[in-house]
Amino acid sequence: MIKDKKHRQKLIARYLEADTTVQEEIMLAEYYQTHKAEDDEADIARLILMDYPKAEVLSDPERKKDIRQISLIFTAIAACITLIVMFIIPRTDAGFTPMEVVENMNLLMEMDNQNVESIVAEPKGTKVILTATMKDGSSTTFIMVRNRRDGSTRIVAQNE
Repeated sequence: MIKDKKHRQKLIARYLEADTTVQEEIMLAEYYQTHKAEDDEADIARLILMDYPKAEVLSDPERKKDIRQISLIFTAIAACITLIVMFIIPRTDAGFTPMEVVENMNLLMEMDNQNVESIVAEPKGTKVILTATMKDGSSTTFIMVRNRRDGSTRIVAQNE
């Protein structure tokens, strides 16, 4: 039954919620010790195998506490990686960081959030073209530029 991927996925989901018994965890660990984990299960297999020696000696409450701590550590690591990637991503060709573009898109959205359906940003040379599509199907184009004096960003409405 453990060889059935759907069954394994259900056990993994319960494992991540700290809702499995010690016997079920041992069963998962033994499976991953004797079978190569599929690509989408590799990370969880490593986690289960790291914890396997403890599974036989810990009671369920202790086990759940350990799993929660490990889950928190993995979540914290994932959050740190996300933040690092956000701030290390190189600027667009236009010289704007993704955060600057997103902030200006949000600013436009907030100006008329009742009528704006979506906003698309497209880097063009030293500028970013922001196109706001309204709920009625019309669209308005704005140009995002950098102020040469102080480095701030400006949004200029394009005359159509």
